[in-house]
Amino acid sequence: MRSFGLITNNKLLGELSLDQLKEFIPSFKEIYLKKKEIAFSPGIYPNDIFLVTKGRIKVFLTYPDGKEFILTILDPGDIFSGHTRAFGQALEDSVMLLMPLDAFRKMLARYPNLMYGLIRVLGDALKHSLDVIEQLVFMEAKIRLANLLYQWTFSRGIHQHDGILVHTGLTREELAYLIGATRQTLTTLLKEFEAQQIITVYRRSILIRDIDALKKVIFQLSL
Repeated sequence: MRSFGLITNNKLLGELSLDQLKEFIPSFKEIYLKKKEIAFSPGIYPNDIFLVTKGRIKVFLTYPDGKEFILTILDPGDIFSGHTRAFGQALEDSVMLLMPLDAFRKMLARYPNLMYGLIRVLGDALKHSLDVIEQLVFMEAKIRLANLLYQWTFSRGIHQHDGILVHTGLTREELAYLIGATRQTLTTLLKEFEAQQIITVYRRSILIRDIDALKKVIFQLSL
């Protein structure tokens, strides 16, 4: 199992050493995903936990009219459960490990210190859910976009001489879904931010040129 060693970077299982994890190798199933391949869907893995070890996976809901609502983007080290009604799709070539819930229960019984990691993961998940609800209910699309870009500068930004580069890996449509807006609204907002020299938009990357200006948008201050 080539990616097993990467579990030590996992937010949940990072509490354990590689030697402690080795006894559970038979319980893990390694899945390789090509870009745009569906990683999971409702009812497929109802009794498993997903551990992302490589790539990025978007988690989304889909509706009869074809629209999507992106819940989150899973990066290496993130986990997700298969008992939800969400779909997962690889944004790039990715690898994830499946861990049966029964095996996870055995790990908790054997290594109680995993509870600390579990509490941290559940806390992060709750915070993210509340952030999504707050943004959709109380924030207009412009503020939601600014807030998302601001958060990404810290979570996945790469410092350049002229700003902070964020590789979104998303199409315009997917980015619009992520902030709960239409593609037309997103395009208008990106052009507005570019005109104000806050950002520079590339195909699937965005250069944050003025992070202070983003903060002013978020807190609705005058630019």
